[in-house]
Amino acid sequence: MADELEPRIDDLYALPLERFTPERDALAKELAADGDRTGAARVKALRKPVVAAWAVNALAREDPDGVRALIELGDALRSAHRRAVSGGDVEPFRAATEERRQLVNQLARKTAAILERAGGATTATTDAIAGTLEAATVDEETGELVRAGRLTKPARPPATFVGAGLRVLEGGPSRPAAPAEPPTPKLDAARLRREFSAAESRERRSAAAVERERGAIQDLDRRRSEAKDRLRAAEAELRGVSLERKRLANALDKLPDR
Repeated sequence: MADELEPRIDDLYALPLERFTPERDALAKELAADGDRTGAARVKALRKPVVAAWAVNALAREDPDGVRALIELGDALRSAHRRAVSGGDVEPFRAATEERRQLVNQLARKTAAILERAGGATTATTDAIAGTLEAATVDEETGELVRAGRLTKPARPPATFVGAGLRVLEGGPSRPAAPAEPPTPKLDAARLRREFSAAESRERRSAAAVERERGAIQDLDRRRSEAKDRLRAAEAELRGVSLERKRLANALDKLPDR
């Protein structure tokens, strides 16, 4: 059953954004009616993509070759970076970084065109798209979500590889960067790494809380819309019943007294 469900989930993420929630809920109800409670719960838990994530998902379907090239470039970039920090030539890393910049710009323009067809895009959205495409070349999990077209929110733009102690020079031989300041004592560095890790954890929890609340709002909006539909139906029924009562009352008044 799980294998049969995957294509249907892919279909959900391929829908126009405004159709995602009603189609998701309909699929969950269908699965529940068929006795697949596990599948129904999984589908019901799927989050509606934000605009930037939806656009990247659409890009993965419209230009799979371009997205595949981006993911493969990420593999080459990480490999070149590992060689560089191990004392190898930094030039391949510099070249891969420039290639990534060009490819990300190209794919970001295509994604912006997709958004234009769907109704336009803001600068913040296009920035989030570019950051997500860059992140796909650094983080393998993000890259897989981009390739599969199942993003629900944009990925945070990656920190540059400069933090590894390298810089890429424009022209001339590439070499390890000279430290800009004296090395930080090991104890301070360890504490900084712990604080950084804690900050990342807090950020992830905060992001999850935002997604939960956004989902709650979307659910409230859906229930409010459904309640409005029920109210309109009840009002229509009341009008019909009132007219029928008046008709019967008039008929009673016309009956001769006995």
